Amino acid sequence: MVIIKDIAPKMFNREGGNGFNRTVYHSFILFIIVSSLTFDSLAGSVRDFYPQNGIMVSVEELDNIRMLAESGVEPYHSNLNEFLKWFTYALEDAQSWAEISGEVVIANGSSGQPTQLSADGARLVYGAALAWHLTGQELYAEMARRMILSLTNSHGFRDFNRKSFHWGAQGILNLARGGTPYIYAADLLNNWSGWSPLDKHSFQLWLRDEMYPKVAWASRVRKNNWGVAGSFSASVIAFYLMDQPDWMLTEFAPDTIRLRPVEAFEVHNTIQLGRQNTSEEWQMDAKTLIWGIMPNGAIPEEIRRGKDPVDGDFLPSRGSGTHYTMTYIEHLTAHAEFLRRRGDNSLFDYMANDGSGSLLKAFLFVVANQKGAHCFTQDRRNALYLAYGYYKHAALLQSILDCGPANIYGQRLALFGRLTHPLKIEY
Repeated sequence: MVIIKDIAPKMFNREGGNGFNRTVYHSFILFIIVSSLTFDSLAGSVRDFYPQNGIMVSVEELDNIRMLAESGVEPYHSNLNEFLKWFTYALEDAQSWAEISGEVVIANGSSGQPTQLSADGARLVYGAALAWHLTGQELYAEMARRMILSLTNSHGFRDFNRKSFHWGAQGILNLARGGTPYIYAADLLNNWSGWSPLDKHSFQLWLRDEMYPKVAWASRVRKNNWGVAGSFSASVIAFYLMDQPDWMLTEFAPDTIRLRPVEAFEVHNTIQLGRQNTSEEWQMDAKTLIWGIMPNGAIPEEIRRGKDPVDGDFLPSRGSGTHYTMTYIEHLTAHAEFLRRRGDNSLFDYMANDGSGSLLKAFLFVVANQKGAHCFTQDRRNALYLAYGYYKHAALLQSILDCGPANIYGQRLALFGRLTHPLKIEY
């Protein structure tokens, strides 16, 4: 019996090519249109949701979207057309990408390096998997496969000004945000004959040995959006490795820890929930005197990035603090949706006794604050579609009505929310 335990904050307190093929682009132009559970029972219960519910969307949901779109039903028809139009431009842009192979070095703290792990790269690989299901064009599945396997040729992810990798490197965030959608895509290839057991095994090894140790560090240490992305990424990796129950996932910092996939899944989900708390034991690496999601919905660790007061009751400006707040919420919403599809609504529902820690309150602090509300940016706005799908809160819908629809592709982790979680809205 493996019992999930000892995950108290002391464990994480401060102490081959780019996968793109020109044929895909030209063909597309032609197409255009624990409480304690036994290890075995816990692993089995998690896997039970795997084929049906997907990570962000299921194959069955995509089949339904395609059917309704082809029948001219709105908003499915318009959403699909807009997605295909975006995909055309994304494919064209990808023709100029450099290959990813060998050691990856990140220059100037760039969130766009390597391109394969940038927002564009993450959207393209997941978009290719979606396009396969939504068009029936198998060459898009092949494109997604090539992009996924190209990552397995990469390693390192150190900063350019460092001789070796260090904990805190920009590559950690780039992996967490840019690498996780590759798992979304791989999940959608699961029943495709072209995605072989060897392909999946190669990707799983890379996730285990290269990506997991880095994102797990962010999960345990960082209080801000880095940590949110890290916990989500570590959880999704662990989930994707559930069919390798005897594998050990090794973390090297802040402490050396070895966990089976089922343990890592539970641990990093628990850390994500704890991160939302304002209590001292969940301070982690917070740079402010207050932290977590406050009872009024404010997120001080993100607000501090701008000029607004971290203890204010609204966001006076639409500066970097406001945008980082939206990013934090976008990342957390993706994790909440992923767990909802596993039968766990805890991230959507959580609220401490003092009213803190609530994802819904964080949304409302931004979009429905009577002292000053803001529209989510068009890309981050995709998270509202996921959130409204669960909460059915009128203020979230009203924000979409007032601000206009999200773009079709999304920001970082709550990608393609408007496409996969459509709302029938007339403007």
